[in-house]
Amino acid sequence: MKLKTVLKLGVVALIFFILVRANAINSINSAVNPEHLTRTVFTVEEGQSASEIGSNLKEAGLIKSAYGFSMYLEKNNLDSQLQAGEFTLQPSMTGIEIVNILTGQSTGEIGFTIPEGWTIKDIDTALAEKGLITAGEFENCTKTCDFSTYTFLPESGSLEGYLFPDTFFLNQTTFDTYSFVKKLLDNFDVKITDQMMTDIEAQGRTLEQEIIVASIIEKEVRTDEDRGLVSGIVWKRLDNGWQLGMCSTINYLTGEAEITAEDLEIDSPYNTRMYTGLPPTAISNPGLKSIEAAIYPETSEYWYFLNATDTGETIYATTNEEQEANKAKHLK
Repeated sequence: MKLKTVLKLGVVALIFFILVRANAINSINSAVNPEHLTRTVFTVEEGQSASEIGSNLKEAGLIKSAYGFSMYLEKNNLDSQLQAGEFTLQPSMTGIEIVNILTGQSTGEIGFTIPEGWTIKDIDTALAEKGLITAGEFENCTKTCDFSTYTFLPESGSLEGYLFPDTFFLNQTTFDTYSFVKKLLDNFDVKITDQMMTDIEAQGRTLEQEIIVASIIEKEVRTDEDRGLVSGIVWKRLDNGWQLGMCSTINYLTGEAEITAEDLEIDSPYNTRMYTGLPPTAISNPGLKSIEAAIYPETSEYWYFLNATDTGETIYATTNEEQEANKAKHLK
């Protein structure tokens, strides 16, 4: 091949490279899809490089070019300003808007998930860790703020059990604790249908009773099948004047995951191994599956259950003798 031809090919390749590079860098000024407003929680792990983050953004469909993302950061000395955490992003955002959020120059929104079974204290702790509140602020509001317009709340005034679990997108600069609590209560109000209320009344029970039972189910078991069976056991024990004997109510009382011999002697209505009936309030904020299980329990021959230490499997028994044998075999 003649030298002249080689030089021409080199010039063409150089021009092509420059154009590709320029196009990649310019892509940071536009969005992947200006019409796509769906919000996505994007996670940046501690220690991730700009190129890794760029690749993940590209794979998630949030930027057009990982290379352009990295080059923009390098050109503007922003590599070191990338922050770890969870960020709410949209394909309708330009690459520059995304960079501003990931580097803290624009606060944007953060994704905040309340899992089924969290307590008010759990929510308060997580909000404080996100920097949205000072510790105790959320919990205090659930006790002192006025939520009297929510007629489904119990006479006790406790909001435990009525803060419906979900994922929320929160703005760090405009976050308001009172408004957030209202959002959780509104979510609960939407989830509890008129048909549910009709069925609860037909059973001669109250919504408060159902939510307390649902909160226990949420903390005791995990599968849908187990929820229904445990619900049946709980209601059967209540209807026959038995102690519930639930570990979860004592855990709520102490705030600890394990139960000691001393815990069993605590004189409290939350100690369902000492007192009969339901505890005074819900012990968690249950999800829809547990609420449905509480309202629609499954009838069985069982009166007892436990969760195996090794596998977490729920083991059932019809008599106390069977339960004791199951304890010896499955609890270690």
